[in-house]
Amino acid sequence: MKNLTPMQAAYWTGRQAKGFLGNVSAHLYVEFDCGPIDPQRLGEAIRKLYETHDMLRMRVTPDGQQLIGKIEESLSYEFEDLSSIERAECERHLDFKRQQWTCRQLDLAAGQTSAFGLSLLPGGNCRLHVDTDMTAIDPPSFCLLMEDLARFYEEPEIDADRPETGFFDWLDRKSSDTDLARRQARDRRWWHARLADVPPAPKLPAVATFQEVRSGRLAAMLSSAQRGALECAARELRVTPSSLMLGLFAAVIGDATGEEPFRLNVPMFWRPPYTPDTDRVVGDFSNILILTVDPLSGETLRSLCKRLAERMLELLSHSAYPGVNVMRDLSRTRRSLQTAPIVFTSGFDLPKGDLFSKRVTRVFGPMSWAVSQGPQVALDAQVAHMDGGILINWDIRYDALPETWINATFNRYLELVRDVAANPAALERPAFSHGKSACISGHLVDLTERMLADLLTRLTPLARTHPNGEIRELGLSESDLSSFVAFINRYIPAAALTRDDIGQASTSTTLAYLLKARSKGNSEKVAKAYLEAIGARNRASLNAQPAE
Repeated sequence: MKNLTPMQAAYWTGRQAKGFLGNVSAHLYVEFDCGPIDPQRLGEAIRKLYETHDMLRMRVTPDGQQLIGKIEESLSYEFEDLSSIERAECERHLDFKRQQWTCRQLDLAAGQTSAFGLSLLPGGNCRLHVDTDMTAIDPPSFCLLMEDLARFYEEPEIDADRPETGFFDWLDRKSSDTDLARRQARDRRWWHARLADVPPAPKLPAVATFQEVRSGRLAAMLSSAQRGALECAARELRVTPSSLMLGLFAAVIGDATGEEPFRLNVPMFWRPPYTPDTDRVVGDFSNILILTVDPLSGETLRSLCKRLAERMLELLSHSAYPGVNVMRDLSRTRRSLQTAPIVFTSGFDLPKGDLFSKRVTRVFGPMSWAVSQGPQVALDAQVAHMDGGILINWDIRYDALPETWINATFNRYLELVRDVAANPAALERPAFSHGKSACISGHLVDLTERMLADLLTRLTPLARTHPNGEIRELGLSESDLSSFVAFINRYIPAAALTRDDIGQASTSTTLAYLLKARSKGNSEKVAKAYLEAIGARNRASLNAQPAE
């Protein structure tokens, strides 16, 4: 029996918190779209997985201790045969199951740290459902579990290959590390001297209602060519690809939340090799770094990425004192619960490179859905290598954040990342627009965006019914698109807009972000003059000139 680590204790207490951003456990739910799978053979592979990894049987006692239970008490595997029902009904059932498992709370007191399910679909294919609680299984451990499960299914004759040591052994070695104890005391003093300088959490346009938990995701894949281009850009900056993606994310969040200093939580999953086979052990090895982002006027994206990379190195050098403890110290100092609603997670440093190996994909097919939840987390932005490219995945509490705001912010990030991949010179743009924006009904509305929306509305009626729809999907003719681009360049020459700048995911919101960045905020002045000129009831034509 062992005490919970600071991170495990935070997960355990956080899952019991009610109210805003509460009512959830820290867990990861993933679906794989498989070909034909033998349910019995999979069940035997899952049992072997429980025999191999003790933390699949971890149980938390009422007084906050963790111990290893019995397989029969912990093993959770269910099989559903949906092959004989209509496809439409099958899809409705799978959607309902996804919602249930997305907001599921596994019973840690009963030793359930994971759950597996297999759905047999019409036509003979299957869907694999996997849910794991982060109190026992951190994200790299999840990847390890899927690798072993695929191996046990593909080679049923092999025996369970238990690691020589387990997570509890690793904790014992860690607790006896006198050098770590010394560094913890040093880093505690370092943090306490800086607590007053840690900024608040970002000012989010939170939904001011207490409603049922509703989590979802926004995801996009970058190609292998885009991945290579971003890695080259990072090398040129002399930062890691993780730091590059983090810097771009911080710039977008800064613009979307008001450009005041704020903090981000950045998880790290480094597991010091205290035991011979630490890399094969399943457990929660996570820590968090509390990163300060302080927008500077006139700073470029290049400068911001380099500055945050240096700051991350400094935080790593003082990470012996757990980030959870830093957050508790902040709460005590400020006499109010300090939370971290925005998290940035990089999976670029996984031991095997990509999120899942070729074996996992061969046996279980592609990952078709993944979503995580965490107490007090409204947005967890993740980047990871997958299928040779980069997966960008945002896990979102839609009951806490306005959907229009989060969709616009995601599109801004995706477009910025793609811009940097297409042309590293994009890093010379201002990191922050420092434009005056107002949050109306949870949607970030600025003058440039309003001008673009008006222009598009007069070109196509679809823009009125889809106010933030993708521009390429609004039915614009080639002539309309050319007139639109020419108008922008006539009055905002610094924008140097081309039709290629209007990508498949571009909306009036993301395009406004691009124009503000390229014009260093001057697009707001032009837009103000334009909106004043046309008035509320006297719309000008596309060729009208804004007032000077």
